Amino acid sequence: MRTQKKRSHRSLLILFIIAELCFASAASCVILYISGEHIAQRRCERISSTLESFDTKPIKKNMKKYVRKASEQISETRDEKAWTVQSVNYRYGPGESYDTAGSLSMYASVHRIGVTYNNWSMIDFENDDKEYYVYSDFLSTDPPMITASGAKGDYQRYALSLMSKYGWEDTEMYALIQLWNRESGWNPNSHNKSSGAHGIPQALPGRKMASEGSDWATNGNTQIRWGLNYIRNRYGSPSNAWAHFQRSGWY
Repeated sequence: MRTQKKRSHRSLLILFIIAELCFASAASCVILYISGEHIAQRRCERISSTLESFDTKPIKKNMKKYVRKASEQISETRDEKAWTVQSVNYRYGPGESYDTAGSLSMYASVHRIGVTYNNWSMIDFENDDKEYYVYSDFLSTDPPMITASGAKGDYQRYALSLMSKYGWEDTEMYALIQLWNRESGWNPNSHNKSSGAHGIPQALPGRKMASEGSDWATNGNTQIRWGLNYIRNRYGSPSNAWAHFQRSGWY
């Protein structure tokens, strides 16, 4: 009987100890959970605070710089003559943030070698190994002084293409157009029966133009080359020849 009581007391003691252990474990779990949640919350707050205080300006600046540099790259290459449609500054880089390198007057001619993604034209000048930039909207490939159509316009464009060969600015075309409009209307078959003057420049006599080609009587380009040589050797420039014509009625 005594033995049974002892066993009963022992069983109750074991159950009590197990209950104590379970309670302690449960309490520990609750404490750990609460502590873990608190730690996690503190970490989140710390990260959030760090992000709020983090200076993103350098990153934004570098991103803008990267995008800007990408837009400043050449999107297409060119090799053409262009003219300014108004007075304009040219710069050291493709954007208004770059310093001004110089200025161009209205109708000034430039050599365009490329266009950037942000619509700036890369240009260069003779005897200058640097590249400069002009906003493309201020340039045109249509010669501003050439308004004639058909064969007359073609002859004038040909004469314009030779301006630099004789050391003249493209603006000299204004005087040349006026001069040869009065002389022949840019007609290679124009012939003065009274004097014998012939062709676009009204060479007198016409056979003088044979120095530029045997087709001098009908080929307008041959006549133009002779006429420009004549103007350079006698007057120095179309402007001077036109001024003489206005004073004297001939050149």
